[in-house]
Amino acid sequence: MSKEAKPVPISFAQAAVTILEAAGTPLHYKDITQRALSEGLIQTEGKTPDATLNAILAVDIKRKGYFGRFIRVKPGVFGLRDWSIDESLPAAKPEQERRVRIPLFPLYSEVRLVLPIWDGLERSQITGLRSTLKTLWGSPQAPEDWTNPDTWISQRLQGNDRKLAQNIWQTTAGKVNPRHVYGHWLLACTYELLSEDSTGRMNLTDQGRDFIANPQGDAIALVDEGEGLLKLLTIVAQKGTGRRGDFLPEWADYLKRYSRFGTDSTIKDTLGRRLINLLEREYLTKTGTTYSITDTGLAYLNQTGGAEDTDSSDEQQQILMLVKNQKANVRASMQELLSTMNPIAFEHLIKLLLEAMNYQNVTVTSPTNDKGVDVVADIELGITSVREVVQAKRQKTNVQRTVLDALRGSLYRFQAVRGTIITTGNFSKGATQVAFEPGAPPITLINGDKLVDLLIEHQIGVRKKSIEILELDADTFAQLDENSEEEAVL
Repeated sequence: MSKEAKPVPISFAQAAVTILEAAGTPLHYKDITQRALSEGLIQTEGKTPDATLNAILAVDIKRKGYFGRFIRVKPGVFGLRDWSIDESLPAAKPEQERRVRIPLFPLYSEVRLVLPIWDGLERSQITGLRSTLKTLWGSPQAPEDWTNPDTWISQRLQGNDRKLAQNIWQTTAGKVNPRHVYGHWLLACTYELLSEDSTGRMNLTDQGRDFIANPQGDAIALVDEGEGLLKLLTIVAQKGTGRRGDFLPEWADYLKRYSRFGTDSTIKDTLGRRLINLLEREYLTKTGTTYSITDTGLAYLNQTGGAEDTDSSDEQQQILMLVKNQKANVRASMQELLSTMNPIAFEHLIKLLLEAMNYQNVTVTSPTNDKGVDVVADIELGITSVREVVQAKRQKTNVQRTVLDALRGSLYRFQAVRGTIITTGNFSKGATQVAFEPGAPPITLINGDKLVDLLIEHQIGVRKKSIEILELDADTFAQLDENSEEEAVL
């Protein structure tokens, strides 16, 4: 009896075609790789064959577009282009159309609220409200106030416009201002959450229903990839922690390659709105002005496979998780050291911090008879130099209002116009309420988390080390392949 012949190994791309044809349905690239390996279709000594296959499919799609064999159905999931893709799956857009396109990017929670309201309405009614509002926007010389829909809807709108605006405002329980839904509308139309029928009415699609029902579903992932949110999550994860400005260079580079947005103001606006979106979904967290990715955000990146142009290997996800955990451990160690250090040493630490923040003439006061003031410094505000006094409270309990009142009362003794309280703990509600009381000198409050942020930002008590993560540039390989084919023809 002859032994069954072993399959001859073939290329990764050919193996993907074979596996997908046999499956008859789109598959995640990790699943395609596992099946190809188990069936002996591919042989490799590489440690991450799934990442290799993902890269090969990405290059093929970028290079050949409509004429290629593969299509990216959703993040990490591929099918064959000549299939008639199941209508229940999100509609796959041509690669050249996948661009960051939505200005005034909305919160998904608000989109979920307005989609059912628009369902069944005529397009002209929805767009008509926006047209009416545009005529009422006012001018820089005579601006209109749109903050209170309870007032302006009844005063400025009539007929169907008033009815729709009131429906949006009341049905969403005051969460969505009908004056600010243009971004919601663009997103719904661009990603086919609504579609227009032959009578001109807008109806929820399967994608729209999936968007409403599944916060981590296919429709959401499609929008996240198309609008750069997966890329932004990856940028934040690789930075570990950072302010908005720290993410701008990479975000601007991404927009340069994938978008028509190009002005500085637009780049900053698209970044800011998407950061707010990710914050609301708890994929990011924000302490003061510093952002970091959450465990939920990392899990979502792993689930979706990350951005289209990002290496989504398991190794990278593990690196990002290790970096996040390491930073959390360092923060915890810093907070413990701060809470147990010598009080006078703590005051001198605050002196170093103020000097790093460009304060001038920073002086630690005498421990005796300091009137609650530990550090005195000058700061340039425009063309004026003002004196500021600082009280350093090394304690775990909340700083109470009485401490703030005492510091405010001591300002005149040092010819200071403002003060700051820095604590390793936190502040009582009473203290935060009167910190910027009208008519009184301002008192800035910096709690333990914010203090650690500032120390890390100015590298006091901590050293930053960079870790380089290589990322595949599929565009370069696709362009080189395309150029070589053109030269061969010539």
